[in-house]
Amino acid sequence: MADFSAISQDPTIRQLVQENLLERAFHDALFPRLLYRMEAAPRQFPGNLGDSMVFTGSGLIAPKPKPIVPGVDPSPSSYTSEQWSATVQQYADSIDTHMPSSALAIADLFLRNAHQLGMSAGQSIDRVARNRMFNAALSGATYASSDYVQGTGSSQSLTGTSGTLKVAYLNGFTTARGNSSNPVRFDGVSANNPLTITVEHAGGTLTAQVVGFTPQNTGDEIGPGDLSLTYVSGSYTVADGNLVTAGDASSIVRAGSKDQSGDLVAGDVMDLALIRDAVARLRSQSVPTQADGYFHCHLDPISESQVFSDSDFARLLTSMPDYYMYSDFALGKLLGCVFFRNNESPSEDRVDRTGGATSTYSPDDPIAGLLGNFAGNAKIRRALFVGGGALNEYYIDASSLISDAGVTGKTGSFNITNNGISVSAERISMILRAPLDRLQQMVSCSYSFIGDFPVRTDAATGDSARYKRLVCVEHGSST
Repeated sequence: MADFSAISQDPTIRQLVQENLLERAFHDALFPRLLYRMEAAPRQFPGNLGDSMVFTGSGLIAPKPKPIVPGVDPSPSSYTSEQWSATVQQYADSIDTHMPSSALAIADLFLRNAHQLGMSAGQSIDRVARNRMFNAALSGATYASSDYVQGTGSSQSLTGTSGTLKVAYLNGFTTARGNSSNPVRFDGVSANNPLTITVEHAGGTLTAQVVGFTPQNTGDEIGPGDLSLTYVSGSYTVADGNLVTAGDASSIVRAGSKDQSGDLVAGDVMDLALIRDAVARLRSQSVPTQADGYFHCHLDPISESQVFSDSDFARLLTSMPDYYMYSDFALGKLLGCVFFRNNESPSEDRVDRTGGATSTYSPDDPIAGLLGNFAGNAKIRRALFVGGGALNEYYIDASSLISDAGVTGKTGSFNITNNGISVSAERISMILRAPLDRLQQMVSCSYSFIGDFPVRTDAATGDSARYKRLVCVEHGSST
């Protein structure tokens, strides 16, 4: 259809009006809710006492329901203890703005740069908390990988009484507790402090001890590496993908009643049975609920959608079409849990890796766990159940870093709003540095967070699992 507008038809008028007017505003990108960090109880790290803090937990005295012999004193009892630690690290990023360019731009680049940096800060620190919890929930479960790449189809040989095994993840295999010199703290594995593991091989299962490790990425105890093993003499062929499990591995609930060696497929979906199993696991270990009286479950929209297609769930809500679960498409409270729809749950597009489901591990986003199955025809998705006291946030107040000499610029807190969502970046500092170049035109905007997110252990009570306040549910998905 012809356009009879005088503006479009007359080139003189069109040039005077200015074609393609640029709106004087930036529009915000899609941004997820940041929910993992809310599970951490914030505590200020004490100053002038070093960069690490050790925490001590006590086990229980074994019950003695049997009556004593009259006239005989009871024997003294004892209990076990354990220790875990926090080491503060600094997380930061920065962006520069050329102020003459910002002044001449049709939209304010300086404010936009600060806005974008604020969202990045909130998302980055939220992922630190996410990774700590998931790595604890996945601790002690890995698979053999001859070249650290998923699904290569090769194998490794163990011959004699010791050897080296290449694995996809060192997560949960680098420390152990219970040696005679320090029976309470999780120290690095060694000949004097071995970690007992089981290794699947062509003829069955091998019991071995980890006495050392070598990470592929220096200093990284989450990603791929080599385990130094000692074991009873023999020859064993360990194929890529064979399960390697620590004696204090976390309990992982998997769809299809599969253990870690079973390859999940798209049909192994999230359902009420998995939720019940996760809650039962937490309750069986006497894990306390959160302050609101419920366990918290973080799951992505795909996991949530699969629950709605469960036949048990459909029968539960028969003849209730107006109930909030259907009207709001939200699980809310169910089976002793509060469910949080969390788009930051680990998946291909939410973990910093390349290569899709068969991607290799990246130390830039240190989280353990496959993103897809070995067959390459399904994605692996994870829901995280969190009990009370699982995570803490120890931080250093940025104001304590400001001396009598003052600062060049200004330090403050973020208050960023994106698409109506307030990005809570408490305890994350924004630093606006005055221009220090010769023309005083380049202004730097940075964020800084100094702290740690320790996940407490509970090895002194319950079964052998090191971490008991977190349970991960793994299931399959076609998308």
